[in-house]
Formats: sequence, C-alpha cells, structure tokens
Amino acid sequence: MKYTNRRQSLGSQFSRTLFVIPSGELRMRSHSVAYRFKVASDFLYLCGVEVAEAYLVVAGEKSYFLSDHIGAASALWEDVNSLMSEDLEKLFNIEFAAVSKLQDILQDHLRDFDRLAFPVGRSEWLDRTLLEQVSFQNRRRSRFTSIPLALCDSRTLVGRLRHKKEADEIDLMRMAAQKSSAVYQELFQKNLLGASERDVANFLESEFMKQGMHWTAYETIVGSGERGTTLHARATERILRSGETVLIDAAGEWQGYCADITRVLPVGKSFSKEQKTIYEIVLKAQKEVLKKIRPGETLASLHETAQQFLLQGLKEAGITGEISELMPHSTSHWIGMDVHDPSAYVDESGNAVKLSEGMSFTVEPGLYFRDKSSAYYGIGVRIEDDVVVTDQGCEILSSASKEVEEIENLRSKLELN
Repeated sequence: MKYTNRRQSLGSQFSRTLFVIPSGELRMRSHSVAYRFKVASDFLYLCGVEVAEAYLVVAGEKSYFLSDHIGAASALWEDVNSLMSEDLEKLFNIEFAAVSKLQDILQDHLRDFDRLAFPVGRSEWLDRTLLEQVSFQNRRRSRFTSIPLALCDSRTLVGRLRHKKEADEIDLMRMAAQKSSAVYQELFQKNLLGASERDVANFLESEFMKQGMHWTAYETIVGSGERGTTLHARATERILRSGETVLIDAAGEWQGYCADITRVLPVGKSFSKEQKTIYEIVLKAQKEVLKKIRPGETLASLHETAQQFLLQGLKEAGITGEISELMPHSTSHWIGMDVHDPSAYVDESGNAVKLSEGMSFTVEPGLYFRDKSSAYYGIGVRIEDDVVVTDQGCEILSSASKEVEEIENLRSKLELN
C-alpha cells in the first residue's frame, strides 16, 4: 500500500496536474551491449519496481502502468523490462496498459487538467510525444477555455513528496551511511604509500559491493596532494606520496537510498602542522553547523554559520583569503534516493525552505587552497556527513572517524616501508 498511497498523494496534492513518469530506457554501450540499467528514482519512489521501458501516468485519483512486457512468463534474452510476481504486489490499484495506449490515455484525461508534468529532456521520444499531445490539446482547449495547457518538469513536484523521509526511508539511509562508513574505517587502516588514486577508488567500490550495496551513490572522488583542491577530482593513476593528504568523497547506495561522505586522511601516519590547522578549522565549522540543525532553520542559515566559523578559524590562524574562493560550494544539499535529491531549496514565495522533521541533507564545509603564493597551497579539506532532522535537532547518519586523534591513531598502526 505504500506505493499506492504515494501515487494517491501525488494525484491529490497536484489535482490539476497530469503526470507521465518514465522508468528509463536501456542505453547502448556498444553495438550489442547495453549499459547496466538503473531505474529513475521518481518512478521507483512511486512504483517500487525496477523495470526498463515502462511509464507511470498519474491522473488525479487514477494511475496507469504502461509496459509492453506485462504478463511475460519468462524472457529469453533480457528480463530488465519484465515484471516479476512480487512486483505486481506493489502495483495495487493501478490500471495496466501497453505503451501504445499512452496517447489514448492522455486524450481521455487532459481536458480535465491544467498542466502536464514529465521529466523534460530525459527521453527524446517522450518529449516529442507529449509536446505533440500538448499542441493538439491546446487547439481543442481553445473551444472551451482561454487558458492553454501548461508544461512543467515533474521532478520538482515529486520532489515535494520526497522532501520529508518516512521512517522506513530513514532506516535505509541510515544503513547506506553505516555501510559506507564501515568501508572508510577499513581504508583508514590501509597502507596508501605507493598506491594510486585509482587503487583507492577500486578498493572503496569493491568494499561497497561486499557490503551488499549494488551501486555506488555517485562516481568516487579521490584527490591526492594538490588535486584535493579540485572539488570533483576523478581518480587517476597519480601515485599517493608521503607527506600528502588525500581527499575522498565516496559512498554506496542501499536499496535505492544514497549516502554521501567525505573524509581527508594523511597518506602517511599523521597530518603536517599546516594540514592539521586547516583540518581543525573545517571540523570546527562542521560541528557548529551540526549543533544548529533543528526544525525552523534553513540550509541558507546553516551555510552562513559554516562561513562564519571558517572565517573565524582562518583569522585566528592568521590566514587571509576570500571565503567565496576558499569555499566555493554550499554547505549542504538534499539527499535521499538521489545523492542530490530534486526537492526545492526555496518555497513558492522565494524564501528558503524551513527545515522540518524527516528532511535529510549533507553537511560539508570545506577549504581549498589553490593560490600558489600561500603557505597552505595544495591543501584541500572537506568533511561531509549525512543527517536527518529530528524533532529537536538532527541524527548524524554517517559515522566514519573524523577527529584528528582518531584518524592518526588508526594510521599510526601501519607498517610503512
């Protein structure tokens, strides 16, 4: 009933909007081999099934599931677009039809709606089909109304439902964060001297899989040395060297829900004085943001807090620089089924969305020194955890070590050549 309730909630909350949400298409990697299929998160949120080439239509109280593979007993070559018996249990109170019926369904319903919502740009075929349908419907509508049928992107609207996480969603996010954190703890105890960034990424990703996580939440980021100042440094064959730090932004996905964790550790056994100075400034700022989280706050106010304490720490250390250059990203983003959930950051009046219980996001202040004239050149530090808002504060979902003493204690046990 969970997915039925979500579909009904979408239809009632946006009673004048008709939704068409695709599950996604198979994409070809070569002339005969497809990329591994990953279902669109909005479709999974509303249907709970992972099949390709299917479409969900939500028209008020009525929902349709369109697929050309309904009822297929078995598949000879591919089964990624076939419904299993357990899938049908999640599709309660829904009408099944072939994909070819989409235009008929739209023509039957669109007169009763003011807006058509779909993920614009995701499918060329769907874009073309729905634009043709809107053009046709607007010619018909001109006979009984002066208001044309409008188009909008469905992701922002479904994102409103996804903003507050249900208890079972929080359980899955907690599991994703804890499993990812456990992999970090293993990495902290590995000898990284002489390893490449790609070696580090391969270790993390293989360990996520061993934890039973079927996907990484995003492409693993590994930046060693001065590459740690590149926000999204793709892992390369660069060798990690003694005296450097390595910034790692990596996490897995558990049953459709993502974690997002960043840690910085010394390649050797300990941080240098300069590295530790910057690290402690960032960690202090993160702790202050975490203490401020509660219902009624906003991500914008949390960002201001992060900047305030970063600037304070820099001033106390005698370090100058523009905060917009030293920290060129926001402190937080929404997280859930997508590592950047598509929920809005401002309300319909343009004001920052106020936090409420069940909202989940990251807290990730950072400092990146790219000016070659600075004594701190080449140091990049970002510390990132996932949180969910509670009635009086927040729960930190991730738990990988982040205190300097904890990290150095783990690293001190290494036998380095």
